[in-house]
Amino acid sequence: MIKNQSHTVLLLYIAISSAIFILWLWFSFKGGVSDHSYTALDKMTVVVQHEDGTTDVFHNNMFNFRSIHDRITIHLPLDKSLEKGYQSINFMYYASVVRAYYKDELIVSYGDHLKRHMIGHIRVTIPVPKEAYGDEIRIEIEPHMTLLEDTFHAPILMPQTDDDFFVAIGQETSYAMLVTILVCCVFGMMITLFFYRILDFAPEGYWMFFLIFSMTLWYMGNSGLIYLLLPSEDFNAVCEYVGMYLLMGTAPIYSSFEVERPRVKRYLQTFGKFALTVGILTVVFYVLPSGYTFVDHLRWMQAFQIVMVISALFSLLFPGKKIKTTSDYIMQWGLIFVALFGLLEQTRIIAAASITEKAPLILQWFAKQRFAKVLILLMVFTFATSYFFKMAFIVQKTLEEKHLKMLAYTDNLTALGNRQYLQRKLDMLDDNRKEDYAVIFIDVNDLKVTNDIFGHDYGDKLIQMVAIAIKDAIRNATAFAGRNGGDEFICVVSPASLVEDVAKTIRNNLIEAKRQENVPFPVSIALGIATYAEVAHRMQSGGE
Repeated sequence: MIKNQSHTVLLLYIAISSAIFILWLWFSFKGGVSDHSYTALDKMTVVVQHEDGTTDVFHNNMFNFRSIHDRITIHLPLDKSLEKGYQSINFMYYASVVRAYYKDELIVSYGDHLKRHMIGHIRVTIPVPKEAYGDEIRIEIEPHMTLLEDTFHAPILMPQTDDDFFVAIGQETSYAMLVTILVCCVFGMMITLFFYRILDFAPEGYWMFFLIFSMTLWYMGNSGLIYLLLPSEDFNAVCEYVGMYLLMGTAPIYSSFEVERPRVKRYLQTFGKFALTVGILTVVFYVLPSGYTFVDHLRWMQAFQIVMVISALFSLLFPGKKIKTTSDYIMQWGLIFVALFGLLEQTRIIAAASITEKAPLILQWFAKQRFAKVLILLMVFTFATSYFFKMAFIVQKTLEEKHLKMLAYTDNLTALGNRQYLQRKLDMLDDNRKEDYAVIFIDVNDLKVTNDIFGHDYGDKLIQMVAIAIKDAIRNATAFAGRNGGDEFICVVSPASLVEDVAKTIRNNLIEAKRQENVPFPVSIALGIATYAEVAHRMQSGGE
């Protein structure tokens, strides 16, 4: 049974994932920027001069370097046919000083006065002089990092009126989805924080939204998509660091809700809170005006981040649960794909620094892929789907418990409360010290005669007629009623001044029901009324 359920959930997960992937592809092709709007400048000559005097020459964007003392010169030819008014050359590059020249004239310079060290990208925009068409633009790069941490993508030539959006080229649909995820996470965190101590599933939901927010913010900063929200190198760098360091604590804390092993749960919660505290302090130090001077030390925290994320991943893959629900199967199978794409992305990042034009085409293709984007989308889908299934399970279980509790306090024949219900409600009145109420005691006349002569079915019918008469009488009143057993009912009315009207309505309802039903058995009741004040007075009189 469990095995079949596992296979069903796997097929469901694959089907939904495939549908989302196809939808994403469709929007990418239909909603993407037209190829006629820009030109990828993939023909270039790259000269890397090393500090020992040797040089390496590359003929496309697949190049690398070895030291911060290396000097990179990119010769970017511009065919005369590319001239279309005012255009600019756009690309992203890791923390470096980037200068662009036409002949020996400086066109633009980036990175000379960067406020922040950037693991992510600097956005470079080079306005193209009209006389440069038919000639070349020379780009000189002084790296501030010891190696190329990611593949250098081909520069884009496009109209200056549109170059603010070049970072989204090829990622139009992803950008819209990622921004939507960020906004949903903010609202999700606000809602679950409000219910944090009220609903059982709110804490897990809060940390899930926090984790997804951190991961998405990091990727958007790392990929440069933050520039579309605010064109600031400083803001892009801060967003990347905020996402990266918050990820250290949110991943293990969220994972602690999914595991059942006590030691693992304590480990994840303890070190997760520690990592989150360190991460927040790190972000604070980094955001300060002098924070960039501490970056070299802060980056050592990445090793700790990797340990915590891997711990969280393994705890989610092996939660130690003996009985698994649909939510657990979704998490298990989803994380297998998440781990796969995470491994691909880490491998790509490590290999990107050494993959050049001399590498096989399959490796060049591999180095250009954005596995992190797929990783995030898979993670969001897995976590969100698993969480909502778990939330539905908890809600269903709660409703079932309430239903069972209701059955325990309900008389099956009349659907009124039973003796336990009446006792519980009266105890609540006493606990609240409520005194302004009255009790109607109702006995069904001739029930035994009806059972003996007409049968128990008619006896049940008589009891149900009385119950309906009582329900209709108290429908618009502040009152409750129940069957105290056999032929006896009790009705409690508040305030006590309304009790006579309710009693009269019960009698009238029963008379009308007898007339409409035209039953063969006698239908009548005996009523007795006692207010709280009368009972208290009698008790005091009896005590004296």
